[in-house]
Amino acid sequence: MREDRPYRFCPFKIRNLADQRFLAGWTISSFIICLLLTGSVGAYEYYNSLIPVQPDVNNGNNPDPTPPRIPPWEVFGTDKVTFILLGHDEIDDWSQRSDTLMVGAVDFWARTVKIVSIPRDTLVYIPRRSFMKVNSAYALGGEELVKDTVERFLGVEIDYVISVNYQGFVEVVDALGGVDITVEYDMDYDDRRGNTHIHIPAGDHHFDGEMALNYARYRQYRLGDLDRIEHQHELLMALFEQRISLSNAANFKPAIDAFLENITVEVNEDSPRNVPEIGFDEMVSLGGFLSLLSSEEIEFHQIPVEDVSWEDLLCLVPLYNRTRELLIDVFRDDAPIAWRMEVPTGDGVVVEEIHEEFISDETDQGE
Repeated sequence: MREDRPYRFCPFKIRNLADQRFLAGWTISSFIICLLLTGSVGAYEYYNSLIPVQPDVNNGNNPDPTPPRIPPWEVFGTDKVTFILLGHDEIDDWSQRSDTLMVGAVDFWARTVKIVSIPRDTLVYIPRRSFMKVNSAYALGGEELVKDTVERFLGVEIDYVISVNYQGFVEVVDALGGVDITVEYDMDYDDRRGNTHIHIPAGDHHFDGEMALNYARYRQYRLGDLDRIEHQHELLMALFEQRISLSNAANFKPAIDAFLENITVEVNEDSPRNVPEIGFDEMVSLGGFLSLLSSEEIEFHQIPVEDVSWEDLLCLVPLYNRTRELLIDVFRDDAPIAWRMEVPTGDGVVVEEIHEEFISDETDQGE
């Protein structure tokens, strides 16, 4: 009687069909494993080529990080990009308005990031509509109308419109590891319609994404939205100083994944810079660039405005000369040669001239 023996493969003698199947399976599996290993190593090397190299600490001396092997201007195909950062509420589908509106420029060559906030009650001309508060543009036409409105208002070509919803903001902050903030006084605010309930005691806090969102949305300030913008700037600067650094580079990838999954980036196809779509490579390159900057190389500004009443509408209008100087400082070569503020007349006709009743600030009238 024949004794059953366990199968053993002999590489020097292919005896039967089982040997052939084993050899084919082993060859295919090895090939796939080699491809995966090669791809992983290549992806890792490419990822490292987009971010700076963190220096070793030697005898207490920590030199500047080595710049990335592939600089950001090669990734983006330009040495400067302009953008709109748009945060919008989510009360319902028919009453969404932009809750936060920032416009900025990233200059890779000059190593600067400059951001300007436009208060939500700023009176602007919305194309194909009329004079309205700037936060109405999103409700009327989404990101595209916001871009058209801001470009007409500032006279600057915009490359990207970054639309951030609440969930996206929360997940990105959580992925970065949260942020430390000192709260000056108790924050208590309830809004049933917006399902907003903010209760933050004064003191030092480590905010996760949800608490950081509440801090950014709080609006019970003496100067209302103007004070809220300052606190939003403080929050973004704290995130930059604490989390956008090479020591936190391990969290870059999950933060970028959360960004790409939850945040919409619209590309202006008419931009003269012909900028690319925003994907993983661009985000890694941008994160690496930001990690090289000091806090002095990132600036936050706010359009200088004053209160006016127009057709029984309480709103804000820019102070002309200060706004013009701010645009020149932030956008430099991209700034309009002669910025002209559009203001409404009594019959609603658009004119491009400056009326004295819209400029009460003495320093602006004197120029």
